[in-house]
Amino acid sequence: MDEKDFLFFRGSTPTLELVLPLAVGWEDVVCLTMSQNGRTVVEYAMNGSANPRGSGTFTRDESQANLLLLTMSEADTLALEAGDVELQLRLKNSVGSDSFQPLTGRVGPILREGVLA
Repeated sequence: MDEKDFLFFRGSTPTLELVLPLAVGWEDVVCLTMSQNGRTVVEYAMNGSANPRGSGTFTRDESQANLLLLTMSEADTLALEAGDVELQLRLKNSVGSDSFQPLTGRVGPILREGVLA
């Protein structure tokens, strides 16, 4: 994999573990954006709003305050095209706001399109 930070396939339901250099409080606002070709495809939010809203789950780990867990739905991964994808986190807490350097990942293709019944 040519120096990508993560890989998942269209139509899958991956869980990405995002380790941050700081603790995330339960009340903190965190937004995660996934974009391709310069446009936002799906967003997730903790204590905030996302547009377009992902249908997966985005939470802080119960035991590790610096670990965020993103479980994407099949529909969310199907919304992405096969190819490169950028993921960026933004956080707002009682101290201030921060944007993290985007991660670049790869979305792998599938041979059978659509949600499995």
